[in-house]
Amino acid sequence: MTERAFHLTFFAIAVVGLALGLFAPFGGWRVDAHLIWSVATVPVILALAYSIVRDFLIGRMGVDAIALVSMTAAIVMGQPLAGVVVAIMYTGGNILEDYARGKAERDLKSLRDRTPRVAHKWLGDVLTDISVDEVQAGDQLLVRAGELLPVDGYLADPHASIDESAVTGEPLPVTRAQGELLRSGTVNAGEASGCMPPHPQAKAPMPALSGWSRPRRPRKRPSSASPIASRCSCCRPR
Repeated sequence: MTERAFHLTFFAIAVVGLALGLFAPFGGWRVDAHLIWSVATVPVILALAYSIVRDFLIGRMGVDAIALVSMTAAIVMGQPLAGVVVAIMYTGGNILEDYARGKAERDLKSLRDRTPRVAHKWLGDVLTDISVDEVQAGDQLLVRAGELLPVDGYLADPHASIDESAVTGEPLPVTRAQGELLRSGTVNAGEASGCMPPHPQAKAPMPALSGWSRPRRPRKRPSSASPIASRCSCCRPR
């Protein structure tokens, strides 16, 4: 059973226990509501105690001990309703954390899956497709309409319109001038422009597309698409 399944199980136990305890007086049950709430809280206490001991043995210590003390004290002091409420809050928080972690992992996987793997390199007047890993400093590359920029570099054209929403969150395209650093994962959203010579002061360590120079390694940060093409050239890395 996965950790997420454990969290869901204990959350369900606590919620069901709370509901049964609240319903018991009206259902004519002989079982005391306090006993039901205590029984629903104890499994969460035991699971939390095990988790705290396990984390402590590997050198980690969190604030979960507060929840453990709260639930235990509530049971000992004859306030199991408070204990089961804390159990619901604790297990519910774990479920939300699992959801947030899973969503972040899915988003990162989506970004990796969208990473450009091919660059369009000019060899004289011939345009050739090469692997992004093969881009070298000084290469002249073409970024077509709406393509992602798989590597960092400096703009070689006089200007370009770049959609940086995936990197900066800025919803509108921004205009970059010649020599400005453009980030991988952004999108060429401007009009087609010609290839310019490498910028003499470009010293980034990744190869460039449509006007960027290559820094040390291609960085893989994707983004949304848009409609234009522009040439670029790489400059000498640092």
